[in-house]
Amino acid sequence: KITSISDENQRAVIARAIAGYQAKTCIRFVPKTPLDRDYIVISKLDRCYADFSRVGGRQQVSLADECIDYATIIHEFMHVIGFIHEHQREDRDSYVNILYQNIIPDFDKLSQLDLSYYGEGYDYLSIMHYESNEGSKNGRNTIEAKVQYKRVTHSKV
Repeated sequence: KITSISDENQRAVIARAIAGYQAKTCIRFVPKTPLDRDYIVISKLDRCYADFSRVGGRQQVSLADECIDYATIIHEFMHVIGFIHEHQREDRDSYVNILYQNIIPDFDKLSQLDLSYYGEGYDYLSIMHYESNEGSKNGRNTIEAKVQYKRVTHSKV
């Protein structure tokens, strides 16, 4: 269910992201009916976020104007099904340096109890990985790869 987004261009970007997501996953988006108890609401609120994992009932995806782009929408949909940020993995310190002096709070490392990454290796190009300067309070990098020549950025899907 899409609410409070009336701009046709923005709705088209959301529709393209839904189509792309469905093309690469077994997840299907269907219009909400009055009988549906579990559903996602996509709204234009004050920032970019999604309720993490299946919560049951109404599940919010918030897309402020600056979030309505293909990659960000896919990223938020991944949160809805339970994916965390790659840079919050418990093992992240083996792969990246977090430059705390440059960040606003939001780079907490999660414990193994909080998540599962299913034995997959660290993915510098994951759609769930923040850009190298994401969350910067001063324009400088907040995340840097420990491996030379590795770029820290999310893929463009």
